[in-house]
Amino acid sequence: MPRLLSRRRLGRAAALGALGLTSAPAARVLADPTAASDATIDPLFARFVERVGGVAVVGDPITNRFERNGRSAQLFANFLLEYWPENAGTQYEIQPALLGELVSGGRYFHEIAPFRSESSVEYIWQTRHSVRFGFLDFWNRLGRGDLLGLPISEEVPESGGVTVQFFQRGKLSYLSTRQAPIQIEPIGRTYLATLTDGIDAAYTADPIHTQTPGTSIALRVTVKNTGTNTWAATGNDAVKVGARWADSNAPSTRVIPSFASLSNDVAPGESATLDIPVQMPSVPGPFRLQPDLQTGGAWFTSVAVSAPVVDAPARLATPDIRVGLLDISDDNPGVDQATIFSTGGLEIRDEGDTVLAQLDADERVVIRRDIANEVHLLDLPDGSRLRTVGRVHIDPTDESRLRLEETAPQRTYRGSMEFAWLASYRSAWVVNTLSMDDYLSGLVEQNDTIPWEALRASAIAFRTYAYTVRRQRRASGALFDVAASTRHTPTLYTRDQVYHGYARELSGTRLRDAVRDTRGCVLTHAGSTIHAVYFSRADGRTRSWHEEWGGPLKPWAVAVDDPYSRGQTLLGHGIGLPLRSANAMAAAGANGEQILAAYYTDIDFEHVY
Repeated sequence: MPRLLSRRRLGRAAALGALGLTSAPAARVLADPTAASDATIDPLFARFVERVGGVAVVGDPITNRFERNGRSAQLFANFLLEYWPENAGTQYEIQPALLGELVSGGRYFHEIAPFRSESSVEYIWQTRHSVRFGFLDFWNRLGRGDLLGLPISEEVPESGGVTVQFFQRGKLSYLSTRQAPIQIEPIGRTYLATLTDGIDAAYTADPIHTQTPGTSIALRVTVKNTGTNTWAATGNDAVKVGARWADSNAPSTRVIPSFASLSNDVAPGESATLDIPVQMPSVPGPFRLQPDLQTGGAWFTSVAVSAPVVDAPARLATPDIRVGLLDISDDNPGVDQATIFSTGGLEIRDEGDTVLAQLDADERVVIRRDIANEVHLLDLPDGSRLRTVGRVHIDPTDESRLRLEETAPQRTYRGSMEFAWLASYRSAWVVNTLSMDDYLSGLVEQNDTIPWEALRASAIAFRTYAYTVRRQRRASGALFDVAASTRHTPTLYTRDQVYHGYARELSGTRLRDAVRDTRGCVLTHAGSTIHAVYFSRADGRTRSWHEEWGGPLKPWAVAVDDPYSRGQTLLGHGIGLPLRSANAMAAAGANGEQILAAYYTDIDFEHVY
């Protein structure tokens, strides 16, 4: 492939990263520079221009130096350069501005699910986009994110058969018939043209409160004409207000929002408030909408008018989960009863919902199984004894929490409890029923002090495992969905996730925060949640499900190399996510989704509530 920059080898430009850079700027935030046909490279920027490859890279200067937000700046054909006096004498003294974001109008480009990078395709987790093939090679030769910044779009088609990709500070294009097929787009000229096109707008969008999936709502938007052209309400050039879905979590098909028409012409300085009809997606998720004006079939964002993104969450109720806390059987020597009390009082009911007793805070009920007579015996604080059959339900009162004396150290639990006989195991069980998110917050599989993104990854894996096993065991009619997997559940010891209830939250609430942040998010393969097993530590690689446990191949559970555990010894079964590697990967800068995609193969991220 011919190289535009083949006449000289590019040195690696300054690692600008995101230092001092803000998020997508509002439209027209630059001071209006004046085009100058005789412009020359200002001495302030000359060394930087030479270092990155000269005008072959940054393009010809198209303005003289001007002031932008208190900084000296100069616009070139391909980039806008700024002087940062606070970084004088460092490699960050001159920085390219976020011109790519500005020229794109902050337009949302569909994000893609994380995947494992290869030599020809790389996933950029910071922006959840990828760079591929020729664009990747070109981007690498320009110092990766140093000059162009990170990708903010995938490859997208434009008129004339050109394929383009937007980056934070620039834009690349590809056309096979050109002598140099891949080139840096002259978006400096594009931006300069927008300053005189008379088109500009400001938006105010009302927040969208949490909705039920499939609900029809209206997105209320106030648009102000901050340009110099009047917006026509009718005719071929009529201006309309529409919206586009702006998230990566949505289903592949959904109802495209309708347009709302202006009721009258809107002159410069005037505003209009419109309601855009929106049908929420039929599945739950943290969706987003981007309102945008359109005229003649073209969105205003295509001419560098920034549009906001509005959160539009669709949620279902958080499902419950049933956790086996205590196994009362021959497998658990010395335990023949359950002693239950509450921090604020409790109510005891039988299987028919009849109230058997009400106890005050810290008053205990002792429940045993009388196997010979096939009844349950309940010893109450006043010395009385009740006999009942079937399941015994215990509910806390006044937002209090239940305690179970037989689990050390008198562990406290959210939700309710149930005492029931499990004939298949010849045992009685205490079962804790609570919300899925409360259960996840009580797991002790990870320490609360690990990096935040490792906690997010763990929360998604924990939820996926619990949700999948819950569905399987309920289909089989099991008494509970998961066991607490402590020494108090010896018949199912370490079979499921280790659950300590509210005691886990006393050591820190960051896991609960991560559970909340990833609400309802699970890992799927081919549309179904996976059995997301995980383990403590790998030894340079993970194992496949088939390799360790036999049975059919599971395409999401294949062996992968694990550079974060090289030289260590295997601790656990070796399948799926190694938790210590997740911690190390997060410490190295990866986000939760990237971590999960590194160890579970061909997965997607969906929301189930």
